[in-house]
Amino acid sequence: MSKPTPPEQLGDVLEKETAMYSIVRFYQASTRERDVVRTGLTLEEAQEHCADPETSSSTCEGEDGLARTAAEGQWFDGYTSEGG
Repeated sequence: MSKPTPPEQLGDVLEKETAMYSIVRFYQASTRERDVVRTGLTLEEAQEHCADPETSSSTCEGEDGLARTAAEGQWFDGYTSEGG
């Protein structure tokens, strides 16, 4: 059985549980704007998305990712905290 969270740490726990994240697609080309791909994700969902090999030009093998790489150059998906 886990120990209860001390009151002085509750704010940190609640922030982690309620924090939302966005997936942002970054491009190597300095003239290319970043794209917000998804919003409103939990940290776990954002990390899961970014762990997918199809979310980076260096590891993708799917038709969409390869076409994006041919058109835009190197890219990858990362995540950022919303509103913070």
